[in-house]
Amino acid sequence: MHLAFEAQEVLYNEALGGDIIQVSFQEFPDPDIDCSKKNFKIPPPIKYLSFSVNYENSHSGIIVEWCDGERYDGQNKIKEVHLTKTSLSVILANSFSFEINFKTDDLTFKNIKTFLSTNKN
Repeated sequence: MHLAFEAQEVLYNEALGGDIIQVSFQEFPDPDIDCSKKNFKIPPPIKYLSFSVNYENSHSGIIVEWCDGERYDGQNKIKEVHLTKTSLSVILANSFSFEINFKTDDLTFKNIKTFLSTNKN
């Protein structure tokens, strides 16, 4: 499986003082959903690739999850990763590959670069 897209939303989030980190590249930003409306419809899935790690669990490596707009999957190890200021290329151990083009601010890019370089599986 090969997934390529342009990410309009690139996020780097930390929780619990940096013990939990999540990085995501999404084709479109998450839609605002008002579940209180009668007969609301859940929006269709969007293409994304996300990485997360929980340092509270010392045996936990990076969790990789993705959606191709229809199917979801995850829990595979990273074989190769190449990151530039505007693109990300990832190959997983199961040979799934991802090519993502994106734009983000300098701080987000720096955080993502540090995260991916220090958390190789």
